[in-house]
Amino acid sequence: MKSKALTWYVAGTVCLLIAVACLLRSVFASTPRTSFEDLITQPVPASVGSIEEGRFRTMDSVFRVLRFDISPADVERILSSQGYKTVNGEEQWDYWAKRIERSTKLQVHFGKDWHAFSLKEGHGEKFIFCNTNISKAVFVADAH
Repeated sequence: MKSKALTWYVAGTVCLLIAVACLLRSVFASTPRTSFEDLITQPVPASVGSIEEGRFRTMDSVFRVLRFDISPADVERILSSQGYKTVNGEEQWDYWAKRIERSTKLQVHFGKDWHAFSLKEGHGEKFIFCNTNISKAVFVADAH
């Protein structure tokens, strides 16, 4: 009977170590590029560059932001393939800029040439704000 208990103890310990290793890998191995692949699309389009990431977590929510350069054609491909809908962002530019900076320390500057798109998923919503004149975009994942 002792050998059976020891076998279960060893198996449980191994499983726990594997789970901890996977968790640590996902936390520490995350780069802005892998976040882009996880949150937006995989593979990352060739036109995407200069990806910056910020995030804010609480017990029951997560707020993640990616700021990056991308070609207008690739933005359009992402928006249409995933079903993003146009939203009126003009009246909320200040709100989003302040929330992003306060929560993630990333500074964004929205203006009249920016456009907003949203996609509801599960318990949250994704937003893409883009300015195709200067090939800049900001992605926000807001989940509760």
